[in-house]
Amino acid sequence: MQIGSDQIEALYDNAKFEFECGCYSDAVAYLNQYRVLSTNGERTARALWGMLASEILNRNWDAALEELNRLKEIIDSKVYLDPHRRR
Repeated sequence: MQIGSDQIEALYDNAKFEFECGCYSDAVAYLNQYRVLSTNGERTARALWGMLASEILNRNWDAALEELNRLKEIIDSKVYLDPHRRR
């Protein structure tokens, strides 16, 4: 059986549901699987934010720091073009 984009997106939706129910460990597990399988860069970044929030709410500080560092790498790697900046 092959995993399709619908099943991958269902991981994200299920993670959001688990987060809203207060099941932060389950949310992290689903978001991590989503992050590994997804090709959607925007939603993968959102998944990392969700993982960070879940780890903080679980008081899992070491894992939260790892997620924060991953997010920092993503943010630092983006090129932001300021339309008011002169080249």
